[in-house]
Amino acid sequence: MAQTINFNPNCSKLFRTLIIIVTSLSLGFYLASFERVEKVQKLSSSSINIVDTTQPLTTNITCVKTKKLFDLYHSTICVHDYEDYVSEIVRKDHIWEEDYIVRILQILIRNPSLDMIDIGGNIGTYTMFTAGALGRFTLTIECFKPNVERIIRAVQIENVHNRVVIVHRALYSKSGEYIQLSQESPSGLQIKNAISKNSQDDYIVQTVQLDDLLPILIQRNVRAAIIKIDIEGSEVYLLESGRKVFQQIDIQLVMMEWGNGLRKTYADRYEKIVNYFEELHYITTDVDCNILDVTDWRTTWPGSVYWIKEIHFKKSIC
Repeated sequence: MAQTINFNPNCSKLFRTLIIIVTSLSLGFYLASFERVEKVQKLSSSSINIVDTTQPLTTNITCVKTKKLFDLYHSTICVHDYEDYVSEIVRKDHIWEEDYIVRILQILIRNPSLDMIDIGGNIGTYTMFTAGALGRFTLTIECFKPNVERIIRAVQIENVHNRVVIVHRALYSKSGEYIQLSQESPSGLQIKNAISKNSQDDYIVQTVQLDDLLPILIQRNVRAAIIKIDIEGSEVYLLESGRKVFQQIDIQLVMMEWGNGLRKTYADRYEKIVNYFEELHYITTDVDCNILDVTDWRTTWPGSVYWIKEIHFKKSIC
C-alpha cells in the first residue's frame, strides 16, 4: 500500500534560509579575501614595493612544469633563457634542490598553522611549491627584477595571487638605500656597495628591512612561520633588520645557505649569525635533523643549515 507523504512547508522555508546563509557566508568570505588583498596592497610604499602579480608582462618568459613530489605536489617555475645555473637545472630536472624542498614541504604538511617567508626568492623555486603546490601563504623577497618577473608569471599560470606577496627589494640593515649588485648570473648575485642615486639598471636595487614587512604578516594573520633565506653572504641582514619579526612571529625554523666560500669571505657576519641564534635558543641541524656542533661552523657544517627553535625541535620540526 502506498504511503502518503505530508509536505511540510516549514522544511522548505528552512531549506531556503540555509541556502541564503551559505550564500551570504561564501560572499562574505570572498569579499573578506578581496579586502585583505586590497589592504596588503595599501601597505605598499616606495620603501616596500609590493608587486602587483596581475600586471601584464611584455617579456617572453619560458616556463616549465615541475617534477611531482609525494606523487601529488607540482607547480610551475619560469626560467631564464640565458646562462643561469638554477634555470639550467630546472630545465633539465624540473626541480631545484629537491631534498631541501621536500624537507620544507614535510614540515609545512605536518604543521598546518605554519606559513612561509622566502628571502632571496630567485626564480621562485621554493615559493611556487609552498604557495603554488601546497597552497600555503608565502611572503617572497627578491631584489632582481628579471627574477621577480618570472615569479609573477608562474603565479599567474598557477593562479595563486591570493597566496603570494612579492616584495621587490633587497634585504638590508637600512631601508630605502640603493645598492649595487654584482654583475653575475641571476643565481650568483651578491650585494656590493651602497650608492647615492637611483637608476633604471636592474643591478641597482633598493633596500628594505625585514621589520618593514611585519604589517604584511600581521594583516595576513601569520602567527607562525618558517624562513628560507639564500642571499649570497648577506644573511646577517635577516637578524640586523628583523628583531621585531622574531619577537612577534613564532619563527620556528630558518633554513639558511651556509656556503663554504662565503663563510670564509664574510666570517664576521657568519659569527654574528651563530651568536644571535644561540641567544634566541635555536638548535642547528642538517637536512636530516642531525644536530651540528656549533663550534664547527667554520669548517664542517654543510652547505645549508637549519636553525630550529629549541621548543619546537622535537615537538613539530624533527
